[in-house]
Amino acid sequence: MDSDQGKLFIGGISWDTNEEKLKEHFSNYGDVLNTSVMREKNTGKPRGFGFVVFSDPSVLDRVLEDKHVIDGRTVGFCFVQ
Repeated sequence: MDSDQGKLFIGGISWDTNEEKLKEHFSNYGDVLNTSVMREKNTGKPRGFGFVVFSDPSVLDRVLEDKHVIDGRTVGFCFVQ
């Protein structure tokens, strides 16, 4: 499997959201291989977006059907190709 198959961009996440919270939230849809919250290089502060990678790319359709609120913020999505 291509490493980007099953990868989803998560935008608009809270500054309080970390990798564990993303994994906890999206594990309800299937096996999560990896989560990452992008951070500022110099400060380490979150940049407000991240990525989730599922082991089964077909899970993405179910994820996109639902509205997602994580740490009080509604997040947006984009497929990564």
